Amino acid sequence: MRDQADAQSDAALDVVLRVSRARALARAGELSGALRLLREAEGTNLGGHRDVLDLRARVHAQRGETTEAAQCWQRVLARHPEDPAARAGLARLGRTGPVAALGRHRTRTALVAAVCVVTVVVAGVVTTPDGPRTVRADTDRAGTGRAAGAQSPGASATAGGGQGNPGAGQEKDPSAARRAAALADDLRAPGMRVTVRGDSVEVAFTQGLFSEGAQLTPAGARQLALLGERLGGRHLAVTVHGHAATVPGAPRSGGSVVALWRALVAARELGAASGEPLTAFTTDSADQRDAPYPDPARNRTVTLVISPE
Repeated sequence: MRDQADAQSDAALDVVLRVSRARALARAGELSGALRLLREAEGTNLGGHRDVLDLRARVHAQRGETTEAAQCWQRVLARHPEDPAARAGLARLGRTGPVAALGRHRTRTALVAAVCVVTVVVAGVVTTPDGPRTVRADTDRAGTGRAAGAQSPGASATAGGGQGNPGAGQEKDPSAARRAAALADDLRAPGMRVTVRGDSVEVAFTQGLFSEGAQLTPAGARQLALLGERLGGRHLAVTVHGHAATVPGAPRSGGSVVALWRALVAARELGAASGEPLTAFTTDSADQRDAPYPDPARNRTVTLVISPE
């Protein structure tokens, strides 16, 4: 029994490593290299794994190979009939084709998080582009500290370093609300709470996406993949707000390092699924007072504010 458990653990690790390496190649534009790495798993126990087939389908779609992409997603559905990412991928192939859905990249210059550019969090020291700052290194268990530069929703950093809505004071496009409503209809899916707020759409997830820290649950990863698929090929302004559960005695406001990391992890997953670069997403830490739910488990999550451009 122990040998069998060890073999299963090794296989799971092989899947994670192979998919991670292939995804990194795809993000760097090395689609052929990513596909070659994934194809090498064919004929082994890894070849039919859901994550391997799903990424193969996305790479094929980005290359314009609709038949191959559809075949991979159909293989996923043969084992997992309700898989949301596979169902969404096949639906999108049928509606718009892979190039429009997954293959277009924007060159927006939105700054990726005021402080989510954090590169090291060690012993309470956060390294940022402005140099090291001391914060409380927090987790959901230990409580949340104030993250340097953390901002609440609606006060995200922009490429120019300012805060707030850059369009404030300008006359709004009268058709913006209609575009937001149409976008909301396209994004709605089980497990997501989609709300139209003026000319933007707010997306919250009905269950927590993270087990602890910045570790996605399998269900959370699938939810982000599904949403990312639906964001691909659109001209959108997307802000990802990270949230963190609070515990008694922890600060009740000011943001959280954990929340910042969750926003960045979510942006990475959304970018991989949509085909958009990481710079297409603005990320920040939401204030604890803006938590979407009253219970801690569901607040291990992110929310998004999406505006058609």
